[in-house]
Amino acid sequence: MPLTTLTKNLMLNAMTPDLIKLHSGDPTATGAQNLIAGANKACAYAAAANGERDLDAAVEVDIPEGETVSHYSVWQGATLRSYDEFDSNAETYANAGKANVTSAKIKLPDPVAA
Repeated sequence: MPLTTLTKNLMLNAMTPDLIKLHSGDPTATGAQNLIAGANKACAYAAAANGERDLDAAVEVDIPEGETVSHYSVWQGATLRSYDEFDSNAETYANAGKANVTSAKIKLPDPVAA
């Protein structure tokens, strides 16, 4: 049975994500895989709308030389809340730089029938 958008919004607004970490591949369910050392930044999320939440404002994250950014994970303190692949293609940094993260959505899928 699908969840209503209102229900999804209420559930998403019950958490307070405050940190984004960038990864060079799938973070997996632990959020620890493919983590780019030092590529994390405090962030704030806007209130949920249409069953998803996104960053309140763009976040600049330092990226070391030679790293490729393809995924992100979202944390509330030390607790992983969400992870996903960026919609755009992976970006490789030949030199150290800053990733300008403008979107890192948190979504609730509808339950799968058993």
